[in-house]
Amino acid sequence: MRRAIRSRPSPAMVVALLALFVALGGSGYAAVQINGKTIKNATIAGKKLKRNTVTGRQVRESTLGAVANANALGGRGPDAFIRTGETAANSRQLGGLERTSFVRRECNVSTGQIKGVATVAASATFPAAFTEVAGAYNCSGQSVEARRLSMGRYEVRFNGSPVTEAVATARVTGFKADMISVTNSSPGLFIVYVLDPLPAPGAFVDDAFTLMTP
Repeated sequence: MRRAIRSRPSPAMVVALLALFVALGGSGYAAVQINGKTIKNATIAGKKLKRNTVTGRQVRESTLGAVANANALGGRGPDAFIRTGETAANSRQLGGLERTSFVRRECNVSTGQIKGVATVAASATFPAAFTEVAGAYNCSGQSVEARRLSMGRYEVRFNGSPVTEAVATARVTGFKADMISVTNSSPGLFIVYVLDPLPAPGAFVDDAFTLMTP
């Protein structure tokens, strides 16, 4: 019986077999073998990347240039807006009027600020218990109350106000010259006396008056 003759494959056969293996491996073979080390820098064009696959995590922000319209918002430059803690150029005016033209809504010590105004419609039937005065202004934001102590004597209370100074004027019809004096009892609390000096020696009267605290 004749022995089988063993022979080595020729070089051409080896190349052919290797080509066959690569072809059968397909893209799976390439996917395993290609990585960051095998890709040469600056060889992949942007159009080769799939859209919306690169996120901020992969981007180094310090390398990015300025956005074309980064200095504008709604078509306006940065000078058109106010930074946190800054003051607007026209913040001292309202309707073209200076801030000194308006009543302030806090009880601070600013010179010339009116801190309270109340008009008391005095009469013989005015309540003897403290009653809120309609239409009054109080810098504390609380109510203003008044009560009748006796003929021509009234107590006015600006609740929550620290004021200790006040002036008053009578509100009368026709020609009449009432005399009014104001006494401060405690912060925000005043006693008003209304006196008709004629005929002498005069007498207390229940005439309406306005009390103002500067």
